Amino acid sequence: MEEREQKITEHIAELRRRVTRISISLLVLFPIVFYFSSELIKRFWQDLLSEEMFVYSPLEWILLRLVFSLIFSLILLYPYAIFELYLFAKPGLYESEIKFLKFIMIPSYFIFLLGSYVSYKFIVPFLYSFSYGNPFYSAEKTVLNAMKLSFALGILLQIPLAIFILDKLRIINYQTLKRLRLPLYLILVFFILNSPTDFGGLTQIAVLVSFFIIFELSILIIGLSKR
Repeated sequence: MEEREQKITEHIAELRRRVTRISISLLVLFPIVFYFSSELIKRFWQDLLSEEMFVYSPLEWILLRLVFSLIFSLILLYPYAIFELYLFAKPGLYESEIKFLKFIMIPSYFIFLLGSYVSYKFIVPFLYSFSYGNPFYSAEKTVLNAMKLSFALGILLQIPLAIFILDKLRIINYQTLKRLRLPLYLILVFFILNSPTDFGGLTQIAVLVSFFIIFELSILIIGLSKR
């Protein structure tokens, strides 16, 4: 019993060390990104809109820079954070599980970046082309909504990988995923329609359609692979 408690204590201490390293890295990276955030936000804006940016208060601009810097820092730090957590879990994994994690970690990050980039470069500007807010484009609302949608699509593109992992590890099989379609759609509709994003509902529609297409394609691909 004492030996077991000792092992648990060692695991917790090891996890704390790795989380501390990740936190320190974030504290170092965040002010660097914040320093360049003004130029990054302006470039982000130019890719979204050809309209003039409006900031209605000093606090709005500071808050926007802080949130933008935090999200940008987390995206940059994501590979290192995953690597640290992988090293923490590695001693307790089988060789096959280690190979499997190595196989999915890097593609997962690049799929997320791809989804975010496609959304930022094409989908968000397309949605904003339907907007009639000029000359009242608030910098904070406009940029943060664009980042939310870009982030959402990056996450949605993780669905095929997540479904593959669930099926591979036999946590949820193909037939169960098919039966869960309707409850998943209903839950997603509820959360998205109650989300704080705007664009007059276009954001919600884009996310719903994207989820439907990606989820159905994932189910179809897994079904074909099993044949």
